[in-house]
Amino acid sequence: MTVKDILDAIQSPDSTPADIAALPLPESYRAITVHKDETEMFAGLETRDKDPRKSIHLDDVPVPELGPGEALVAVMASSV
Repeated sequence: MTVKDILDAIQSPDSTPADIAALPLPESYRAITVHKDETEMFAGLETRDKDPRKSIHLDDVPVPELGPGEALVAVMASSV
C-alpha cells in the first residue's frame, strides 16, 4: 500500500467510507525533513549567506504510531 493508493481510493467516486477506513496504512512515506545533526549548519554565517534549501532533505519516514485519543491525518499541503 502506498500513499498514492490511498489518494486513488479517496478520489474514486465508487469508494465508500468503509472502503477508505479499511485501507491499510503504508509503513513509510516521503517527507521533507530537517536533520538534528545540522542544527548548527548556519552558525557563524552572515544572514545573506544562509540558504535554507541546504537544510532540507527528502526522506522516507515511518508512519507514526497513534497514541490514545490521536487521529492520523495526512497533510496534503505544506508551507515548504
